[in-house]
Amino acid sequence: MKKISELINLKENLDLEIDNLNDDSRNIKENGIFFAIKGLTNDGNNYIESAIKNGAVAIVTEENITASVPVIKVDDAQMTYNEALNNFYDKPLDKIKIISVTGTDGKTTVAEIIYQLLNNYTRVGYIGTNGIKYKKFKMDNPHTTPMPDVLFNALNEFVNLGCEYVVMESSSERLATKKLDCVNFDVSIFTNLSRDHLDTHKTMENYAKAKAISFKQLKKDGIGIINYDDNYKNYFMEACSNYVTYSLTDSEADIYASRILVRYNRLEFDINGIYGHHHVISHISGEFNVYNLMSAILCLKHLGYDIKSIIKNIALLKPIDARQLLIKTNFGFNIMIDYAHTANAFKNLYNYMKNNISGRCIVVTGAPGGRDERRMIEMANYCTETVDYSYFTIDDARDSDPNELLNLMVSETKNNNYELIVNRDEAIKKALMNAKPGDLVFILGKGLEKYQLTKGKNVARPNDAESCKKVLKQMEKCNEKNV
Repeated sequence: MKKISELINLKENLDLEIDNLNDDSRNIKENGIFFAIKGLTNDGNNYIESAIKNGAVAIVTEENITASVPVIKVDDAQMTYNEALNNFYDKPLDKIKIISVTGTDGKTTVAEIIYQLLNNYTRVGYIGTNGIKYKKFKMDNPHTTPMPDVLFNALNEFVNLGCEYVVMESSSERLATKKLDCVNFDVSIFTNLSRDHLDTHKTMENYAKAKAISFKQLKKDGIGIINYDDNYKNYFMEACSNYVTYSLTDSEADIYASRILVRYNRLEFDINGIYGHHHVISHISGEFNVYNLMSAILCLKHLGYDIKSIIKNIALLKPIDARQLLIKTNFGFNIMIDYAHTANAFKNLYNYMKNNISGRCIVVTGAPGGRDERRMIEMANYCTETVDYSYFTIDDARDSDPNELLNLMVSETKNNNYELIVNRDEAIKKALMNAKPGDLVFILGKGLEKYQLTKGKNVARPNDAESCKKVLKQMEKCNEKNV
């Protein structure tokens, strides 16, 4: 337990001992502090009585209110909450260096690449779409970027495990709602920006500004790493004073690529620029991964590691979870599972794989509820214009009607080479049952997530790989009966 004065700078004397703190009244326990924070859709001040019933012995708020327990009025409840969490866990922000990765596509891949590379030299934790982890240590994380209570708990765990760094994916929503306030980064990386999350940010300008907050929160000796080819790069250059850039072809960037050779499971390219000329080989392939690998090289070079050693370790990188996960079947067709959930992400993946498809290209991809409508419309348009056949299903319905989501998803398609199937596992089953030798079935959007968000709840389901394997077993048994 800690005294409340150890967590918050108080104007008045308040001698209380605290053993939990949260901004969700449902998570408050005996001897807790409840932080009543106004969010995008909810106002924590409406849940003060609930928090007190659950054991809150003090309330932190920006409002002038009275309650049956002491009320601490502050100017910024979110910042106070973040700082209190840092104090509660004995200031992990002072003990660990943080690398932030932000952008529409590529966050997980870049963060995972850096996680793998840095662990060749020191101890590094990871926080992002693929969970919270360091070697055998794992924590669940249902979000790209966790809420502050989970984040600071994770940082504390990493410190206890002896980690020197943590690499984390920073989402625009967490940055825009100040959930990462007081977290200052040693490195901030920008991958790219395409249409996404406009249900929250409304405009691309607002979206870019939200992402760029992670560059404003760089430490004085920190560095920004920016994709020079992206149309929104200036938002990130203007947000920090110290940055380096990378490009696929532009020699004005600090490092740029040349002689790119893309093959299945093998990528080769040269880097040129401020660190000289070097040849890079990676088994994580696709032209888009040239960007991802260059940003990782810049990150590790800034942290003081030898570029020849970095490039040597790039050749040893293992496949990224839920990225380009290939399942070979006994039926002559293959399956690729990937988290790609924007048209741009799938375009990159399709361009990488299309020369390896001798038959048809079939896609299973889903509509997300409570998200920018244009994102799923653009995905449906790209699929119906590019691939042979699509099964449109649901990623996470959230509070939306699944049938309405699917009808909206295909509202602008010009071709009718698709089916709408609400149940994701049924869509996967039908796609595999109809696949023929030489076909490649892309299953996109959920990766290895083992749940679907439905009516505000996480509903457990097999992840997409498990769903595929179940169908393949059924197909094999059916074949055995027919032999």
